[in-house]
Amino acid sequence: MVQRQAHLVCLLAREVHVNRAINDVTVQCLLRSIVPAAVDVNLSTQAHQGVVYAVQTLMRWFRLAFRRRPYAANEGQGAIDFDVTSASLLRAFFHRQGHDHEMVALFTALCRSFNISTRYTVSLDIPYVSKRNASFDHWFGVDVSSSNDTVSQKLSDRTSMRSWCEVFSEASHNATTASKRTTSSWVHVDILRSIVNQPLEVGRVRGRGAVMPHIVSLDDQLRAVDVSRTYAVDWARTQPLRCNEVWWARQLRVGDSNANPIDVANDKLPLPTSVHGFRNHMQYCLEQHLGMYEWVRPRKPVGVFKGLPVFERCNVHTLQSAHRWLRQGRVVLEAEDPCKYVARRQQHLPPPPSQTSMYANPVPFSVATAVVAANKDNDDEEEEGGDKQLPLYGLWQTDKYISPPVVDGRIPKNEHGNVEVWSQAHLPQGSVHIRLPRAKVVAAQLGVDFAPAMVGWELRNGRNVPVFDGIVVCEDAAEMIEDAHAVLEQDIVEKAIAKHRKEIAKRWAIFVKKLLLRKRLRDEYG
Repeated sequence: MVQRQAHLVCLLAREVHVNRAINDVTVQCLLRSIVPAAVDVNLSTQAHQGVVYAVQTLMRWFRLAFRRRPYAANEGQGAIDFDVTSASLLRAFFHRQGHDHEMVALFTALCRSFNISTRYTVSLDIPYVSKRNASFDHWFGVDVSSSNDTVSQKLSDRTSMRSWCEVFSEASHNATTASKRTTSSWVHVDILRSIVNQPLEVGRVRGRGAVMPHIVSLDDQLRAVDVSRTYAVDWARTQPLRCNEVWWARQLRVGDSNANPIDVANDKLPLPTSVHGFRNHMQYCLEQHLGMYEWVRPRKPVGVFKGLPVFERCNVHTLQSAHRWLRQGRVVLEAEDPCKYVARRQQHLPPPPSQTSMYANPVPFSVATAVVAANKDNDDEEEEGGDKQLPLYGLWQTDKYISPPVVDGRIPKNEHGNVEVWSQAHLPQGSVHIRLPRAKVVAAQLGVDFAPAMVGWELRNGRNVPVFDGIVVCEDAAEMIEDAHAVLEQDIVEKAIAKHRKEIAKRWAIFVKKLLLRKRLRDEYG
């Protein structure tokens, strides 16, 4: 997954570089300069026909003025240069011919030179090919003949379909005929095949079974927007192949492009045609597919499918217990009722031993052991009570948690005699968290009120046990405890050094005694 994300980032960076080359003023001015006057006049006189008519007119002239160049396997003496730069576009302009990716870039620059809102659209996914295989040549557009000396100039319609462009068509003010466009939208334009407003043809050209999970459009302001849904023949089949949506949206900076109302309108998808299609759908969901801790708010259906209300997935929220919200620094409002109840996790505790089974089970029953053996969901039971149903609340039913203050140097504690420090906001007002190994001993010696700081849970021997780290004390006593702790640490170090020296002297004494004993034995017995 990480390798694929890195691959997508590299491909996206390359296409941004191509889009910058398309915005080159020199390229756009040269293209505009060779447009015949008749075409320019026709575009001016027929402006009422709309953008689509203008694009079709430019497309007919462009197909006559520029020749499409095939990808030849033995072109030149090296590999084909797929890097689109201003220099490569100028070279294609002066030769009046170019490869597929250069033709798309030139036509996009031509449309932008006429102040037509045009986006450069590209598919960022390529097949995973470990070595050269003739079956993949049609995808890359490689035209290989049986002889290395002759190259066939015939092109197939099933060549590489990686890039095309889109033009923005505004809503028509005169909608008296069915042919007039009544809504504004981005229109698909394929200069290589002279196709306009047929987005599903992209999948057909790519071949049967081809899936393009990531298709990106870049405008002249270098903003990127994901348009994969527009060109997906089967979105339910395409969606599982996409990367993490949050990560991908961050890479594209969708916030800038979402300001366009046309992009927002294009996000609306038709309802699935089966119940299974709602299960993992990105935009719609059924209530029966929601998880145990999920809830819909606001409960405004956007449609009905076989008598079942359909909700937007963006309105699905995660519910948590009151204690779970407290861990995140939020507290449930008193006037709020739970959204739903779920069954608590049952704890199977061993019963106390009877007189008849005392010898069969020599391990006595211990309430403390049973409590430690419970799961960490027990804190929810302690907070909400001992009912079998656990109430769940949503974020809109909570408010920011305000910790209680320290009064007269006394630390407010919970029913267990400690303070749960899930974050700095959970510390009582006027207190500090001291994370020193012997802070508890020092505070007890000084007579300062303190509370152990519980910072989490850990799994030990198959059981969830609390983790304590340091203590919570009043701010006024923090410096005194730290100084006393430093003195205690110094005293411990000095005692350890003295003990170590004493042990060294003791061992040297034993060693000297043994040397004297050996000398005496040698002197007496030779």
